[in-house]
Amino acid sequence: MSARPDAEAQQDRRLAKALLKGKLRAWAEFYDLYAAALYRFVLARVNGDQEFAADITHDAIVLAVERIRRFDARKGRLWSWLCGIAVNKIREGRRSAARDAQLAERLEQVAPERPTPHGFDDEPVDVELVLSNLNPRHQEVLVHKYMDGLSVKEIAAQMGVSEKTVESRLTRAREAFRREHDKLAATNEVNEDV
Repeated sequence: MSARPDAEAQQDRRLAKALLKGKLRAWAEFYDLYAAALYRFVLARVNGDQEFAADITHDAIVLAVERIRRFDARKGRLWSWLCGIAVNKIREGRRSAARDAQLAERLEQVAPERPTPHGFDDEPVDVELVLSNLNPRHQEVLVHKYMDGLSVKEIAAQMGVSEKTVESRLTRAREAFRREHDKLAATNEVNEDV
């Protein structure tokens, strides 16, 4: 029975060495081995919130990439190390609930000051309404970028995450905003036809 854990430890050491050398094949192997399992691990700990689980999984993998030099195969498995990173990211996410509440309050305060953009049919679609239908992480990054005018670097510092994480969140937040905007614009069209 000790042969299997020993073989797994050897695999971890081999993979960690390849990751440290920056080998693309190693990163692909790392992702293939752990991404889906880590997502399931996180999903079970965040009450089935799929978007939050996807964000946490992404953030944990990005942080693992950034901190691979800290991994020590003598202290434990690569999987355990990655799960520890994910658990810390979950804690950070839960602590940000107060920030999310502050953000919602701030959005309510600034909503009347913002111009209302137009949808594809030139009917107004309320930015506040679109934002309110997004998850708090997407709201936060969009507000920092487009209302506060912060750079990716400044957002990363304020949120306590990497710049790559901010870029990824911005991409997902923009996509979510577009989807919600299109949905609301289509609803406006239907309501006018009635």
